[in-house]
Amino acid sequence: MWYSSEKYVKPVKDLNAELMLLTGDLEDKEAKITLAKFLRANIGFTTELISGIKLAPYQEVILKSMLNRNFCMNVWGRGSAKTFVASVFCFLQCIFEPNSKILIAGPTFRTARFVFNNLEKMVDSKGGELLQQAFGVKAKRNDQFEWQINGGSITAIPLNGEKIRGFRANILVLDEYLLLPEDIIKNVLMPFLVAPQNIRERLEIREIEDGLIKDGLMKEEDRHVFQNNSKMIALSSASFTFENLYKTYQEWTEKIYSKEMGDASYFISQLSYEALPPEMVDKNIIEEAQGGGLSNSSFMREYCGQFTDGSDSYFSAKKMHQCTIPDGQEPTLRLSPFAGKKYLISIDPSFSNSPSSDYFAMGVFEFDSEEAECVLVHNYAVAGADLKNHISYFAYLVEAFKPEMIMIDNAGYQFIDACNESPLFGKNLSFFSFESDAEGVDYDLMLKRARNEYNREKGAICIKQTFTSDFLRKSNEHLQASIDYKRVWFGSRIAANGEAYERISSSLLKIPLGQGETIIDAIDIQDDLIHQVKKQCSLIEIKSTIKGNQSFDLPQHLKRNTSANRARKDNYTALLLGNWLFKCYKDIKNAPQDVEPESFTPFMM
Repeated sequence: MWYSSEKYVKPVKDLNAELMLLTGDLEDKEAKITLAKFLRANIGFTTELISGIKLAPYQEVILKSMLNRNFCMNVWGRGSAKTFVASVFCFLQCIFEPNSKILIAGPTFRTARFVFNNLEKMVDSKGGELLQQAFGVKAKRNDQFEWQINGGSITAIPLNGEKIRGFRANILVLDEYLLLPEDIIKNVLMPFLVAPQNIRERLEIREIEDGLIKDGLMKEEDRHVFQNNSKMIALSSASFTFENLYKTYQEWTEKIYSKEMGDASYFISQLSYEALPPEMVDKNIIEEAQGGGLSNSSFMREYCGQFTDGSDSYFSAKKMHQCTIPDGQEPTLRLSPFAGKKYLISIDPSFSNSPSSDYFAMGVFEFDSEEAECVLVHNYAVAGADLKNHISYFAYLVEAFKPEMIMIDNAGYQFIDACNESPLFGKNLSFFSFESDAEGVDYDLMLKRARNEYNREKGAICIKQTFTSDFLRKSNEHLQASIDYKRVWFGSRIAANGEAYERISSSLLKIPLGQGETIIDAIDIQDDLIHQVKKQCSLIEIKSTIKGNQSFDLPQHLKRNTSANRARKDNYTALLLGNWLFKCYKDIKNAPQDVEPESFTPFMM
């Protein structure tokens, strides 16, 4: 369904019909202008002519809206080609509007680079010879990709508040808008669109007009009306209704339906997989995703482009959002420890080398004292890597954060033994006795024994946790209560805090990086993983077996997917262990340290 308010309805000339009436020869200048008008009116033909890319009809319509409106929001389901359309828009905008300066940004630098890299593929592909001629110098740095074109530029940058203020652009392409900090959007990005690009030209025209009016050669109402060419393109899948994307969606919708014209024009599109051409839809993936039902909230957001409430899962997405430190505030996510803080580490290991295996997941939790809440400040999630890579990263975490305690799934406790054999560990780590399933007097005695065995100086800081049905029930109920009553928090994103971003990006950290990665990539990974942790938690379902045991797992339709990009829950498990470890740590520290020696006491028969 398409809707356009009356204020946007304008008579449209059939330019092609007019051009058909042309006869004879055209002067060189007139021929160029006529060709430009024809190409601008036939976006699909133009794109195929200069790049060899054939657009689908819906893509032509969307591209026209992006070229003709100041604010465009595209809320599309997965597989709808958001990045592809954004890349095509970038070169069309620069070709039809010389001197355009486009800034591509996203929640992480990887997101912005993905749009930029997609554009590169188009330019370098077969059939893109004409498009190649439009582009000039290209520069790539660790923190900026830039390509000159037609007097303007296309630039991809990390979305850091302080850094972005130094750029000038009149076109903003914002990918994964739902993950962008609201403060940066309002206070940093939006001001880009206030100042016009051609200020000098406008001032000169106004000066000439003032002189003509003063001499009586021109009337005030005859002044030239400058067109607002600034644009903001927001690309995203659907979000929860409590997030900023939905708030912005509502605001823009009201402005579209309002009768007041305003200085800016707006466009919104919502696209479900059902609206795509059949050849663009992988039916097997859709059928797999539909396994949870057409009303499944995750399916509605990811594939149907519909906003959902987010309070229907066992771990409420809305409450987790309320337990997230606001962007720009401390504590942020950490790549190194913060003075005066203590840390815990939880581990959910996976030793498979398959890319489709579970994540090897770890979480780092920060706190001030035993009475305070804990904050998840660092995450690790890698599938299919060698054991030496996991050991290397864990060595970095232990060396950097110097954890008070470590908890690991009992099914993979051998990982600690493997670490002790590595030269990366200067001091061996060892386990001390702890049974969290114990209750009553047995639990009190166990705490005393654990307090006695626990020794940071000797490395006795590790706990094996067996995943019994009783532990799963208790730990999940405890995590749910911790979220409900804000006893566990999620650190704010680094990129949204200019001071933290500069401090971390300029520091010399020993964090293991992949080939070609920089500290900026490490920041991007952390900012993305904190979102993934909450997303994994929001997918967890609780079910009861016929014997009354409870299971906490992903929905069956997600578990059936065995691809490398499948949904996983391992960071949720690391969060579960970390939150439980914080409880155990407080119980151990509050337990009496002395314990009666266990020995045989003789007695007379």
